[in-house]
Amino acid sequence: MRVALSQAVLGRLPGMEVEGLLALGVNQAALPAAVLALPEPDVDLDALLQRWKALYRELPGDKKARCSLEYLVKSAQKDKLRRILPLVDLYNQASLQSLAPFGGEDIDKLGGELRLDLARGDESFLPLGKTEAEQPQPHEAAWLNGDGEVVCRCLNWLESDRFKLDETSRNVVFVSERPDAGFPSGAAGMDWLARELAPHAGSLVRFRLDAAHPAFAM
Repeated sequence: MRVALSQAVLGRLPGMEVEGLLALGVNQAALPAAVLALPEPDVDLDALLQRWKALYRELPGDKKARCSLEYLVKSAQKDKLRRILPLVDLYNQASLQSLAPFGGEDIDKLGGELRLDLARGDESFLPLGKTEAEQPQPHEAAWLNGDGEVVCRCLNWLESDRFKLDETSRNVVFVSERPDAGFPSGAAGMDWLARELAPHAGSLVRFRLDAAHPAFAM
């Protein structure tokens, strides 16, 4: 499995960092239930979400795109967080704890690679819950698989139905983007997620990507 930042993305977002975790041989049936709550923040949440909105306005892509963290925070504030799947619930809680966006994909569906790149605009993308494929916009920052298919659009906005986690997922890659040092890091949340999964996984591997270390493979 290889996870990477492309040179094109680093050219556009030179301060990009990605915290990551490979969880192999996960026993989903044994996973603990996530708390699903927003801890008392130590940053100005409104200012943070506005910073994400500003970034999305600056980047090419669908102007309806929003950081996944925004959906989570607003749902938590309204006490409307819903449970999806133990693995998803856990990484959503990790996202809330670190105030950084998190995503998780089924490694066995990825074709050996997960790469953050600038889309050409002709790649295939099947939106979550949909039956008809579409394409990303040219030059938007998107996660792609080994075959060049879109796994998630606009950093962490819109997930593909093809690579989502489900009840059968046993091998998972989690990622959390930090566009630059002005955003919170997902490191603490990723460490927490690793501790939660440790008793229920065959092996765990933490990794971090940035301009100096743009790729991880195992």
